[in-house]
Amino acid sequence: MGLFDKVVKTASNIGAGVAKTAGNVGSSVSVAAQEQSELVALKSQINVIEQELNSSYVQIGRKYVDYVIESGEMPGIDVTDILKLIDPKITKKQELEKRIIELEKEIKAKNVLREKQQAEEEFLAEKTKLDKALGMDVISKDEYDMKIAIARKKVDNFEEIRRIEQQADMGLITKEEKAMKIEALLK
Repeated sequence: MGLFDKVVKTASNIGAGVAKTAGNVGSSVSVAAQEQSELVALKSQINVIEQELNSSYVQIGRKYVDYVIESGEMPGIDVTDILKLIDPKITKKQELEKRIIELEKEIKAKNVLREKQQAEEEFLAEKTKLDKALGMDVISKDEYDMKIAIARKKVDNFEEIRRIEQQADMGLITKEEKAMKIEALLK
């Protein structure tokens, strides 16, 4: 009866882990969607401001051309009225661009944290699976220790593995180099 109890306990632990992971994924998706919608809204505001600025630039150009046609001269013209209208728009655009940069940094940092959390959860799932296999005498203690060590190295070297994957995505290293570097980290 002891083996059966271990199997039931392990199965219930796995089920609880899956339910927790599903809940975390759902909340992560919701937060990511909110961040993306804020980013889109900011970029939309910048687009509107740029259209308004382009309209002001066209007005300045028209004033200049009208002045040149009327006077036959090309000296400076007074566009301070338009510049007064443009100044707050340019300032607002710069503020929005700064906010976009901050938001993109936040999103990137949160994505890294989510990926790291996912790596931890994958480790825990692998450990649970290996605990079950060890408890059922499907694998030996040495095999268990070896597989746990590899899974732990994936979490411990998360940052470096992520950096290597980014290099491969950018085409800086080949897929073979990527595989070799990751394999070296996990040994």
